[in-house]
Amino acid sequence: MHTLIHKLLITAAVPKRVALYALMKSRVGWNEDQIRDYQERRLRQLIEYCWQYVPFYREHWRDTIADPKEIRTFADLQRLPLLSKDHVRDNLDTLTTTHPRIKSSPARTGGSTGRPIIFRMTDTDEQLAWAQMYTGWSWAGYRLGDPFLAVGGESVGVGLGDKRTLKDKVLNRWVSSGSNLTLERTRALTEAPHFERIRLIYGYPNSIRELCEFLAVLKTRPPALRGVVCTAEVMRPEVRARISEVLGVDAVLDQYGLNDGGLHACEGPEKDGLHLSFHRGILEILDDQGRQINVLKQSGRAIATLFSNPAMPFVRYETGDQVHWHSREPAPSGVCWPRIGPVDGRTGDVIYLPSGRRVPMPGLTLVMRWIDGLNSYQFIQTGANALTVRLDRGPGFVLSEQQVIAYLKEKIGAEAQWNVVWGPPELTQNGKVLIIRNDWLRSQELSRPS
Repeated sequence: MHTLIHKLLITAAVPKRVALYALMKSRVGWNEDQIRDYQERRLRQLIEYCWQYVPFYREHWRDTIADPKEIRTFADLQRLPLLSKDHVRDNLDTLTTTHPRIKSSPARTGGSTGRPIIFRMTDTDEQLAWAQMYTGWSWAGYRLGDPFLAVGGESVGVGLGDKRTLKDKVLNRWVSSGSNLTLERTRALTEAPHFERIRLIYGYPNSIRELCEFLAVLKTRPPALRGVVCTAEVMRPEVRARISEVLGVDAVLDQYGLNDGGLHACEGPEKDGLHLSFHRGILEILDDQGRQINVLKQSGRAIATLFSNPAMPFVRYETGDQVHWHSREPAPSGVCWPRIGPVDGRTGDVIYLPSGRRVPMPGLTLVMRWIDGLNSYQFIQTGANALTVRLDRGPGFVLSEQQVIAYLKEKIGAEAQWNVVWGPPELTQNGKVLIIRNDWLRSQELSRPS
């Protein structure tokens, strides 16, 4: 079906999303002062709203402010305590608005930091999130209604299989599960009629890279492809280079998204930093003493304040990511938004199973995010078919070891020998979490099976 027809279908199905996308495109030339004025106005509205309608915050801020009007600027945010993922898990009811006219639906993060989070989201905020993504995709050559392929897990709209939903058909989206990549499934993709029409590939970089390795074996690529946008995990330089080489496109762009925190940033055509959208939330970068970092190139903790989701606004939310300010100068493409550098975090290896299946890190999120009471998780491959999963259990976790193993065999692979260890993830020497750690390959000094 023609791109124009799909554009009309999308406009009819989600008119608010299309209008917000047009609004964002009209603001790409906003300078730092315009963005600050907009965000600080939204911040003042948010703090007063939380004080009145979100019970958790009045108690959480009790020792720091006596009146919401005390918080007026970005700098004033430093007076408020941080909101941790444990705060969210333990206080879902009191973090939910009491405003009687706010309608929302449940949502879950992908758990790409190893700690999935449940929250509530309004329809308008969901449409804003989509509009942010469309804006970033446009820098990779995407036009509204273009056919695109999503490769990954549920956080990019893909489940365990490749069956299309009505929503997929309206969006002109085709899907490929990032947790079930094989040569046979890739061959089926290349033989499908839509393979010739794909204009954008969106998904997890390691999943897309593994797909590319199968495409290289088959000696083919999508002929109409304009660009690739990668999300949810760190895209290493060698992964970007390989994707570009196999697919024959230069526009392989990095994207950072934090749906629960309202943050979104995407590279432009120059691939010189990620343009930070300002329409849903505020980014603070903090040093080790908790002070805001405003200088360039100094890495710190990413703290998000979400002002567009009245159902469950997060104020000074600890993301678990490390970022830095890259530039505040307008880019040659004309985008004037501030840019952040590559996000340091959300890293992981790939699981390689004896059957030839590859399971990249974010492909596990659609499996683990639905386990109630799970605080955090980590997968460690110790042999060709040997996998250890470390599970940090919370109060609501009820599965036994045998039930966990049965679940993992069903959802990930029965060919693996599973071992369950109850405990938090093991950290690297520099204190980071690898959601997948492939000790089997490291012991052979390999990054991929030979």
